[in-house]
Amino acid sequence: MNRLIAIIGLVVTFAVVGFTWYSLNRIPDNQFPDIKLAFTLHSADGPVSFSDTHGKVGLLFFGYARCPDVCPTTMVNFGSALDMLTESERSKVKALFISVDPARDTPEIIEKYVGFFHPEITGLTGSAEEIKAATSSFRVGFEKESPNDLGNYSINHSTYVFITRPDGGLGGLIGHNGSPEEIAQSLRYWIKWAD
Repeated sequence: MNRLIAIIGLVVTFAVVGFTWYSLNRIPDNQFPDIKLAFTLHSADGPVSFSDTHGKVGLLFFGYARCPDVCPTTMVNFGSALDMLTESERSKVKALFISVDPARDTPEIIEKYVGFFHPEITGLTGSAEEIKAATSSFRVGFEKESPNDLGNYSINHSTYVFITRPDGGLGGLIGHNGSPEEIAQSLRYWIKWAD
């Protein structure tokens, strides 16, 4: 009888330990299940689809190369956050800057632009239709202002930094003024579930 009780106790202990380990190592439930993220855009090296981020943690921002303030500030924080990660951690992150100014931002211009901030950021652009599909997927708003006498214009756009999960879902949003430490912390939260 004592042996049976001991065996039952051992089985219960293994079950509790196993369940605890599973709970701690299981990716959290998606808090944004109704947001279906998708796009196919173009870098200087060729097409890039959102599905290319699956298995990694995505770090994304929508802006444009001629943006005078929010975009460069955010991209400096992008680069600084990536520098805070170890090489192993960075290998599990896909950092993307997506232009909302397809008329002026060619893949080559965007590549040069993001290169100022970090070599591991990929710049993307596309046709007006492709950009609209990408922004709609991420629920990003943007609006081109009327050009001035010289033909120059600004674009008002959403300024959230998007963190995407390794399973392709939305992991979280950070305001454009989020610190590099805040971005790095959010990336590290999801990196443990990346391939």
